[in-house]
Amino acid sequence: MNLSFLKLRVADCPWILFDRYPSAVHPLDGGRSDEPPWASIAVDICSRSKGASAVGIVVIGRDAAVNVVRAWDSRGNPLAPPPAAALCASRLLFDAGRGGADSVSFMSMGSEIESMAIDSRTLGLSVGVPVLGDGSPVDGAFGALGAGLRAASGSGVAIPLRIGGEDVDVALFDLPPARRIGSAPIGGRVEAFAVSRQELRVRRAVCDPVVAAAASTVASVIADYADRETAVLIGRDRLVVQWPEGGPVFVASTPEYCLSGEFWVAES
Repeated sequence: MNLSFLKLRVADCPWILFDRYPSAVHPLDGGRSDEPPWASIAVDICSRSKGASAVGIVVIGRDAAVNVVRAWDSRGNPLAPPPAAALCASRLLFDAGRGGADSVSFMSMGSEIESMAIDSRTLGLSVGVPVLGDGSPVDGAFGALGAGLRAASGSGVAIPLRIGGEDVDVALFDLPPARRIGSAPIGGRVEAFAVSRQELRVRRAVCDPVVAAAASTVASVIADYADRETAVLIGRDRLVVQWPEGGPVFVASTPEYCLSGEFWVAES
């Protein structure tokens, strides 16, 4: 059988979406017994060589009147949709008229996720309250005279953070970091260059781009490199981040459609 799909992306992070509406799903048992084998589909369709090249897949369905979203990574492992995947799913639901006038909500793994519609193309969501890598609060931990921030101009200052369900080491720079052509951050490391107090340029490794933008802003604020509302550039894409004092980090972006197609699944 053929399964229609859409490919959407946030920044440089693409996801494959299967809209199964109005098919019913049962989130408590993970889906219906007659559903396609989503885990193996994720492995095949996310492949760079024989698929559509993506980070993972998102399957959208309904449970009564409630939107239900399930996700699998490119290795076929089920997971709660990361922020970029949640924004892609919200964009599809909003465009299909299955959200409110100014917000979209859905259930995933027993939790409700809500995105706010800033305009017809831009959506935003809360990434959560950040803490330091050891779980302690960030408030008052750093500052202009804080420990570890007396680095020479242009050198990186690493700040370990936990936000959006990820552990992220943010390396801050106040001058463009020197690097070899083609080099990139590895693991959970994110590099942020403070262009000004209102703009950061960010490079990420495997970190979700929405989480990378949020973590970079938090690290830049507590190091006194940036203000609490910043524009974060990842590649050619701009994300807007707001971090109210003592509150959760809010990130807005414009999920974009890349392509549509069909994926063949052999019937058993």
